[in-house]
Amino acid sequence: MYTFVTSFPKRFEKDYGVPMLQSVIDKWKPTDFKLVVYLEGYDNDATGLPEADYIEYRHIENIEARNDFIQRNKDKNGSFAEAPYNYRLDAVRFCNKVYAFSDLAFELIDQEYKDWLVWLDADTITKKMFGAEDAAKIMPENVDVVHLGRIDIDYSETGFVAWNLAYHNAASLIVDMRGAYDTDEVLTYREWTDAFIFTRLLKIYEAHGMSVRNLSEGVKGLDMFSNCMLNEHFTHNKGNLKFQKKEEPGLAPDVVSPARYKQLANLIRHYSEGNDTFTVVETGTWNGGRAIEMALAAFENVNQFHYRGFDLFEEATDETDKVEINIKQHNATELVARRLAEFAVKMEEQGKKFTYRLFTGDTKETMKNAVFSDVDFAFIDGGHSYDTVNSDYSFLKDVPVVVFDDFYSHEEKEIPEEYQGIIKTFKEIKDRNTKVLPSQDVTAFGATVHLAVTWAKEQKDLPEGMSRVPIVVKPKDSMPSDYIKNNIKENVPVIKEFDWIQQYKPVNNHAIIVSGGSIDFEQVRAVKEKHNATVWAVKHSYPRLLKEGIVADYCVILDPRPIDGISTHGFKRKDLFETIDPATKFVIASMTDTSVVEYVMSKTDNVLGFHAITDAVRDLSREDKFIVDPDLPIPSDTLFISGGTASATRTIGLLELLGIRNIHMFGFDCSVSEEVAEGNEEKDEVGNPKYLKVETGGHHFYTTGELLALAQDLEKMFEKKDLNLNIEFYGKDTLAAQVFEQSYYNEKFKVFEGFMKDAA
Repeated sequence: MYTFVTSFPKRFEKDYGVPMLQSVIDKWKPTDFKLVVYLEGYDNDATGLPEADYIEYRHIENIEARNDFIQRNKDKNGSFAEAPYNYRLDAVRFCNKVYAFSDLAFELIDQEYKDWLVWLDADTITKKMFGAEDAAKIMPENVDVVHLGRIDIDYSETGFVAWNLAYHNAASLIVDMRGAYDTDEVLTYREWTDAFIFTRLLKIYEAHGMSVRNLSEGVKGLDMFSNCMLNEHFTHNKGNLKFQKKEEPGLAPDVVSPARYKQLANLIRHYSEGNDTFTVVETGTWNGGRAIEMALAAFENVNQFHYRGFDLFEEATDETDKVEINIKQHNATELVARRLAEFAVKMEEQGKKFTYRLFTGDTKETMKNAVFSDVDFAFIDGGHSYDTVNSDYSFLKDVPVVVFDDFYSHEEKEIPEEYQGIIKTFKEIKDRNTKVLPSQDVTAFGATVHLAVTWAKEQKDLPEGMSRVPIVVKPKDSMPSDYIKNNIKENVPVIKEFDWIQQYKPVNNHAIIVSGGSIDFEQVRAVKEKHNATVWAVKHSYPRLLKEGIVADYCVILDPRPIDGISTHGFKRKDLFETIDPATKFVIASMTDTSVVEYVMSKTDNVLGFHAITDAVRDLSREDKFIVDPDLPIPSDTLFISGGTASATRTIGLLELLGIRNIHMFGFDCSVSEEVAEGNEEKDEVGNPKYLKVETGGHHFYTTGELLALAQDLEKMFEKKDLNLNIEFYGKDTLAAQVFEQSYYNEKFKVFEGFMKDAA
């Protein structure tokens, strides 16, 4: 049972309240949901509103805490003196949502309710049948909160928010949000909307281990609701749309492409190379977006691209969606054709020829009379039932290269029968080469989803490296938890200075982070002088900087291992701190080995402390939420520094917290020279080969497990769609440099001036 909650005032009953309720009655499966509606201005009388067994009406004026908040803050309504109305400072308007969902949440928590509580704005219309199986795809059971994050503004769209009350994390977040209003803490924030407060608390909880699903990951713009999977079932008439005459739905918007579609584009590039023209057939055209992506990839090699697309289009129904496991919005053939025609015109302007033909209807019928002898490449991504997939492949089995989407795998569980249409069809192929490509794309039900490729034996093989399984390092603390806990207990009263770790507002300062790899010291000097930048060193780079006459302003230390041991780069740790300049502030994590702290503080008292996120500080009795071990001398409201396994990446997280956004990265190598690694049979501490040969972007590097973990940390950071940093990376021909070169941050992000120049 999923419990939904919403609210609306009587004055907007006809504009959007009743239409929303009627669509719920028409489209929601009664046995799967409950909807609680908090009414405003109804004088405790809901007579005349649509009725159903699973809809309950309440009156928001009966929440005394809400009434008290409004009475205390009735002047905090977005109108100040002669200034125009500012909705961002209308605490009175936006408090109703918070009091509505928190009032219901408190009741459910007392009842030990262990399912989802979902806020859905009342200006939302359900346009497609909606049942528990649909809700489960949106809200997987293993996450605490589902929301609609935004990258073009620093707070989420809260027309839809879901809390999993089976976990303490979700319940605690609601309690804290309600508390922000009950105590008037909300008025201390920059903005007073529920969305702003929710996002600020969410970021803190997420940093402390909350499991969060962002349905709009990477989507640009402000309207997240219409550009994520919610759009399959709902229309959100945000803002003035709720008061406008509704029109027929247009073409479904593009969504962010999963990582495996980069593999699809690489396959297109590989097999179109050397051709004059390239012809592709796709089952499951949807809105035409994938057709355009495939064409753009092929146009890197050819000047002519021919596309044939098969789809039910407007003939799709709720019944076909159920049979074929489809959750996407239906598109009209005419609208898709219009989009492809516009694309063809644009390509013609660039000297490229794009032609297309669309086939509407069941592919078991529409593909019967089609000709495929001239087709170079086929992509099967239409219906998912075995009958449909098997039929599609029977028509395309002689195409040189055929790619299936949505091949599912799971390490621990059996794939549900309804999702095995592609798997069964693919496994029946015996007369061709076959390969399931590695993937890290995850579905709502916890499986991994892959592309599966089959190609004729006379065709050239897959692109080099495509079938390799990526090396994934899962870092763990380098010392036992009890050892680290003891470090923290002894270090906190010695270091003392921890209060400086706070959330600061952004400034235009520059910072240089110098890691332990190869460093161009002249360039460090130039950047420092040009930007008046502070220098942040790690323990390996600190003595090298001093030797070059560069005094680091800060040196960050994280390592929980004893000072007499040998470091990652082969140095005795004590030797790295033999010379300490009194001007350097040492920023030391509380988990650092006590011998290191004692040695550094014997040479300088210029020391600041911070607490780093690590499994060792967790209360292990609470698996559902990051709670600080109560035996540790760390306050529960502490801001922990995250950012990966190494001091250098933790420094990035620290600087972001301090408000410094201009980051210059030196010495980030993550690799060792071939001379050091080639033929070296040295083992690591668990007996595995110390040196690994890895490949990324077609380039090969030697590295170690520890350095590879750092590279993975950098890769995750550079792929974040909401990375709010201005990064300059220095260094070439290393693993870290290659990770940066091929990253989302480097390839996709651009400055505003560059965008305007391209648009001119």
